[in-house]
Amino acid sequence: MPVVKKQDGWYWGSKGPFATKQKAIQVGQAAHASGFREESMEKNIVGEFIGTLLHSATLAHIKHLQALGEGSYATHQALGQYYEDIVELADTLAEAVQGITGTIIDGYPEVFGNTPSAPLEYLKSLQSYVQKYREDMPTASEIQNEIDNIANLINSTIYKLTFLR
Repeated sequence: MPVVKKQDGWYWGSKGPFATKQKAIQVGQAAHASGFREESMEKNIVGEFIGTLLHSATLAHIKHLQALGEGSYATHQALGQYYEDIVELADTLAEAVQGITGTIIDGYPEVFGNTPSAPLEYLKSLQSYVQKYREDMPTASEIQNEIDNIANLINSTIYKLTFLR
């Protein structure tokens, strides 16, 4: 497990606080010496790995939209292909890991969208977000039409999560 510094001291994983980094390391070494297995840490590593890949799609998509200058068309195209393909590959990997281990990956970092709410709650919050902030977007009808398409996708997903059980 990682040793990290927080405001109240040093931690080995969730154990701590300890006064010094060396003490946190010693606690970890003692745990390993007594047979500690990092099964939960392995799940976190898998979740972090999959989450990073999924998050890379968003970051690549942003870079795809920002491509300018010499070679920008090639950059735009390459990143477009990447963000379209990486989500499916990460999904396939996650399903394979879950199939081979017989457990659901639950170690996705919150920074990668591992929201603490249930999917329906999350979609409802996203629905409210779109409704609230669409007025701050450009008012051209074609822009608002695209936002309508996004709102329709969210609404349809809420319907499916609510009624198609």
